Amino acid sequence: MSNINCPKCNVEFKFISVLKRHLKISSRCKASEEEINSIIDIINTNITNITNTNNINISNNIISCNHCNSVFTKLSSLRYHNNNSRCGKIQIAKEIENKDGVTNLTIEQLKLLYPDNFKIMLNNIKNQSPSQLQQQIINNNNNTHNNDNRIINNTINNINNTIIQHINPFGFEDVRTISIPEMKVILSSGENSGLLIIKAIYNKIENKNFYKPNMSRPEIACLNTEFNLTIYKCKEFCDALFDRCIAFLHHMLYLCKNEYSKDAIKNIYDNIEYIETTMRTEIYDKKLQNIIESEFRNNNIDNKDRIKKFIKELKDNTETKEQSKTLINDVLSLNNDSNDEYKKSITEKEINNALGDPKVIIGLNKQELIEEFHFKHFEDTKFYKFWTDRIKNEYIYINKCKTATIGDIKGIATRKTKIELMLNIIKARSKCLKGGDLIDLDVEGFIYEKLDDDNDTLTAEEEAELKYIRDLQISG
Repeated sequence: MSNINCPKCNVEFKFISVLKRHLKISSRCKASEEEINSIIDIINTNITNITNTNNINISNNIISCNHCNSVFTKLSSLRYHNNNSRCGKIQIAKEIENKDGVTNLTIEQLKLLYPDNFKIMLNNIKNQSPSQLQQQIINNNNNTHNNDNRIINNTINNINNTIIQHINPFGFEDVRTISIPEMKVILSSGENSGLLIIKAIYNKIENKNFYKPNMSRPEIACLNTEFNLTIYKCKEFCDALFDRCIAFLHHMLYLCKNEYSKDAIKNIYDNIEYIETTMRTEIYDKKLQNIIESEFRNNNIDNKDRIKKFIKELKDNTETKEQSKTLINDVLSLNNDSNDEYKKSITEKEINNALGDPKVIIGLNKQELIEEFHFKHFEDTKFYKFWTDRIKNEYIYINKCKTATIGDIKGIATRKTKIELMLNIIKARSKCLKGGDLIDLDVEGFIYEKLDDDNDTLTAEEEAELKYIRDLQISG
């Protein structure tokens, strides 16, 4: 029999009878007869489930998996195989599908169960209404521990702790463990999406990768990729956790890209940027800190014990360590794929080949364009109409391109902002024309010469110029 733990002091015992005696006579862990019977019943039930699972075959001291016939020297190795190998993941996915339905499967689980029909299955569930899922997420996030059942819950946790489960290092949590419908609910929840993703990720047992070594001090210990601990100050940890929140949202948008129109992708991306640039202080001060403190208050001891056991197991078992590194590499691959999606794939040369080069077109008609400013309103000039039509045509081109990345979609939005800024500058100049003055359409290389720039953000100089133009419009 595997060692079992006392739910109060976490001391290990080899036999249930010894644990029972300990609970009766220990001054620190003494429990009532009713409590002891509840604990023993749960232990017996869980041990029976662990040893009698359909995935285990033990005969003549040979331990093997019933599904793939892999042979192991230790029962703990088989349990790790069941939790983390492809074979084990397939069985877990089948159980989820049978119990909760296909819509509760993650992308990874869908691919495992339906490798040949993955896209068909995805299309079948993508139009599902998110209202029920959203309510389920909110309900799950609002669950709190029931003090009356704490002894039973701790007992179950301690039994599960005897089976060393993989823990993702901080910063390498895998967002693909969330189902596609749940991702869509989170992405469509506006400003609340940041907090919903934090709860959805860190409520999972494999992502409980941090704890407080001392509850009275601000230091927080996090599992790192070397399978040791990194110590953060509380504020540093909150900042790092907020950055993970933004990364999770970007990863989900990448994974759900084919579920949305390009307009919807742009709106979701804008919301993520708004959360990142505007809501950091608000989220930290009002909500994120409460989530972290609640985690320490309710789960600190369990998380600490689990992480320490995991680190010890990795030091003692090279096979387990290699499997954990493989899972980390999977997350690194997701990070790289997501980062590639946020890069431009459609070059300006490609757009110019399709729509014409603005510099050439304007250069051929520059004199005519300049003269119009003396007898036409700015909005009636060919210069203004050219650029307003141009940005529309570029947007249509990107929108129709099936290979357009998220980087292309956000890039065209930034380009539109720059063109509008350039037009505002020219408009301000046109209002100052006197007599035979000729308007300068060049904006001194500030915008006009940089419209083909690959930079997707406005520079500090551009932001200042934009503010100056807006101030002029307000005062005018």
